[in-house]
Amino acid sequence: MSNNVRNLFAAVITAVLSVTLFDAVYHISDMITPGVSNIYNALGTQVTPNMVTMVIFDFRGYDTLGESIILLSAGLVVLLVFGRGKLGGKQ
Repeated sequence: MSNNVRNLFAAVITAVLSVTLFDAVYHISDMITPGVSNIYNALGTQVTPNMVTMVIFDFRGYDTLGESIILLSAGLVVLLVFGRGKLGGKQ
């Protein structure tokens, strides 16, 4: 493939992604439902007996735990990939 075709292909892909991103940012307010947090917080206190249980055993807690595991795994992979020469005794 010649450089002109590659540049044209890259320009088209960049334009499509830019238009998609702009459209998503422009219409973000249509995707947000106002008042969900207020409803969630009102119902959460009725489901769990106290505030500690509501925070610890809430689905948000599981979500945060999952995100933490993903970030720690990503950090470990980066250290293993980029620090490979130092761990093996090679300088």
